[in-house]
Amino acid sequence: MASETAQLIVRGARLDRDAAGAGAPAGALVDVVVRDGAIAAIGPDAAAGTTADEVIDAGGGLVTTPFVEPHSHPDKVYSRQRIAELGLVAHGPRPVLMQRQRDLKAAFTVDDVAERAGRFLRASALEGVGLLAGQADIDSVTGLASVEGVLRARAECDGVIETVVTAFPQEGMVGDARAYGLVAEALAMGADRVGGWPNNEADDEARLTHLRLVFELAERFGRPIDINVDYFTDPSERLLEPLAELTVAYGMQGLVNANHVGALETYPDDDAARVIEKVAAAGIAITVCPSNLQSSYPYRGVSRPNELLDAGVTVTIGTGNHEDNWESLGTLDPLERARFAWHALPLADRAGEGMDDAWRMVTSSARTAVGRPAPRLEAGAEASFVVLAAGDRLHALRNEAGSRWTVRRGALVASRRVSTELVYS
Repeated sequence: MASETAQLIVRGARLDRDAAGAGAPAGALVDVVVRDGAIAAIGPDAAAGTTADEVIDAGGGLVTTPFVEPHSHPDKVYSRQRIAELGLVAHGPRPVLMQRQRDLKAAFTVDDVAERAGRFLRASALEGVGLLAGQADIDSVTGLASVEGVLRARAECDGVIETVVTAFPQEGMVGDARAYGLVAEALAMGADRVGGWPNNEADDEARLTHLRLVFELAERFGRPIDINVDYFTDPSERLLEPLAELTVAYGMQGLVNANHVGALETYPDDDAARVIEKVAAAGIAITVCPSNLQSSYPYRGVSRPNELLDAGVTVTIGTGNHEDNWESLGTLDPLERARFAWHALPLADRAGEGMDDAWRMVTSSARTAVGRPAPRLEAGAEASFVVLAAGDRLHALRNEAGSRWTVRRGALVASRRVSTELVYS
């Protein structure tokens, strides 16, 4: 019999249990056959008698849905080297660094942002990230240059990664009078979510006004919300509770993601329990950044992830900043981030020593926070997945050196092929 042809074949893989669809048991060795951007067949020996232009020998490695980056700043990435180029201060207290950020982004152009953001998106795809959410600053300093640049990068990189863009008024919407109109323009241009940072306003009245403006824009444009709230371990930061109350009042349960939420750590336990109950009732997802631990005073913390999880809240982890004004180190590898989070949050006392919690923080939970449905690896589904050298979650989270392949819509868009030789003398 003549052999059939396919676009791509993955041989000898093990399906992650959260991703396995009908007819493809998790853990068993399977082949994945891809035609016309979709999974044509999946199962033991599914590729028998089939040839393909591209073949991945998984060698028992894990196949999972693409990893997810739920919180990043693509407009700012790779701008750190400009601190020296522009002669800006090398270090200082937070107000000085905030001004340094304004000075940096005052020089941003659409072309410049698009180039750096595109490089960031492609580098993320190389690490197996298939869905990335990014905030783009919109304010009187950068105008619409940042969001235009990120939207251009999104379009140019659509073949390798899906990107969700948040219109983010970092300088405020009360203190910066132009920001509200600019955010509206960005949403009309195609930004996916309404952002905010109400704590950055001058007083309590302005902070609550900022919150209400965020919901007003979300209602006006029919968009979900991606908001930075209660950023620091400062017990005076108390906006998570009104955020939950407004979420219910506007009927936006399940449509709000809150980033950082560090102040929750500092609340008295009774106060924290009350607020967490409201967050759960509002269906708010919480995205914390383990890299917050590198911050100087005021320390930004990691919130109360275990109490939030126990209450049924979706908790996930984001990169935040990368090679910019705030972060000189860092990695785009979601498995490295999950391993760090396992230690920092910490997750070891949870069921199964927290391995599944850490895994889902960069897969299914992160998808929920970004507002994108989780795909399944089954015949007929879009062929977007990641192949790892590690054969199970434990070894993947240990982040041992190994090859990694990223497939989007049936095309192999990025791969890292590692050969390791151990020599003992």
